[in-house]
Amino acid sequence: MKVQTPRARAWWWSIVISAVILVTVVGSWVGPAAQGRAPAPLSEEAGWLRDYLRIDTSNPPGREHRAAAFLGDILHRERIPTELLATPDGRVSLYARLPAEGEPVGGPLILTHHMDVVPAGPGWSVAPFSGDVIEGRLWGRGAIDSKSLGIAHLAALIDLKRRGAALTRDLVFVAVADEETGGSQGMGWLIEQFPDRFSAAWAVYNEGGGVRAVGDTVRWWEVEVAQKRPLWLRATAHGRGGHGSGFNPRSSVHRLIAGLDRLTSLPAEFRVTAPARDFLGALAPRYTGRLRRIFSDLDRYIKADGPSEPMLPTYTNLFVDTLQVTVLEGSSSINVIPAQASALIDIRMLPDTDAEALLARVREALGKRIDVEVLVTAPPSPPSPKDHPAYRAIVSELGGIAPVVPSYMVGFTDSRFFRERGIPAYGLSPFALAAGEGTGVHSADEAISIERFDDGVERMKRIVRSCVAR
Repeated sequence: MKVQTPRARAWWWSIVISAVILVTVVGSWVGPAAQGRAPAPLSEEAGWLRDYLRIDTSNPPGREHRAAAFLGDILHRERIPTELLATPDGRVSLYARLPAEGEPVGGPLILTHHMDVVPAGPGWSVAPFSGDVIEGRLWGRGAIDSKSLGIAHLAALIDLKRRGAALTRDLVFVAVADEETGGSQGMGWLIEQFPDRFSAAWAVYNEGGGVRAVGDTVRWWEVEVAQKRPLWLRATAHGRGGHGSGFNPRSSVHRLIAGLDRLTSLPAEFRVTAPARDFLGALAPRYTGRLRRIFSDLDRYIKADGPSEPMLPTYTNLFVDTLQVTVLEGSSSINVIPAQASALIDIRMLPDTDAEALLARVREALGKRIDVEVLVTAPPSPPSPKDHPAYRAIVSELGGIAPVVPSYMVGFTDSRFFRERGIPAYGLSPFALAAGEGTGVHSADEAISIERFDDGVERMKRIVRSCVAR
């Protein structure tokens, strides 16, 4: 056996220590980038989105004026004129227009998104208005709904300005307030107060579109052309108030609870509408087995009391007016009987539901002692046509990645204000989100992949360019 002398051992350890130092120094040169940890520089558009996400526009109260000022500053640097349009209550929306060169071939293309977001709520892994970049994703409330779409619209507008493109029609960019609570202080107000700016629109691109993916692979794109209609109500009961220790079986809260029990016990009535038939008929070839069979023959499987075979809840909602009691308001103290108690009720109606008949049914179930106030509603409107050039432009761009289907959504958006006036509106998301990436919408940890965001921005630029540029 070879025995090492102290000098030999010292020489050996000096080599080891030198090697460690060398690795450390080299590691500091190449840094975390060589290990895949250094964040790549953000694109200009991703930088805009990061800064946009840092503006808290939770609605209520909204405070959209700060977001409008942020977007306006970007447009002013590009020498694109803007207007800030404020409601009497101080809710601010932003309007910008790039004019056509010469006589327009028709009305403008409108790009619209909402600046307000739902409150962040609990459960976040990061601060919800941090705009943090973590593992290749931008985090923050509004990352998907719908500040990313707004930045994609903004980028498409600025891209055409920088190119000096000759536009065949005007391009309008509208960032609105108040969508999340019904739009009466946003697009609903704008379109009533400034009809000349919207009534002649050629088409509208708005939120509401989506993508279906398996892992990272896009199976199909959904372009929203129809949606349910809102019927938001406040039900209020009155009664004798007093101390919680008192005998008071007819208190406002008890009357409200009894009425809500009758209301929520009403049987649901299912039926197939034309938008559901078109949407699921287009999806049928994308499925196999039971769902393909059901989607191909809806009238056979959708009965008045519900589907005769199991379906995903997402699709079941397409056939029924849904009713949810979402907010209860009464006493703020356990030992106080309030003289008034209220409930907020979120009803989503099928496209052809008779709203007055449904409202009468609700009132009857709640009873005469409960007052009902309509907060938000909407008349029927036709689906946006699939043979419109604005829809075909989407298909031309996205169809090379995966099939495009016209979708019918159970929520509602500002698109309804346009469809009610006969203006085609299309819910379009250009972002190829991976499966599960949209789960943060209206919940904790909303985030978007920077790579998918950047790719989507470029898609939006090409779609808009094909619609308005020579």
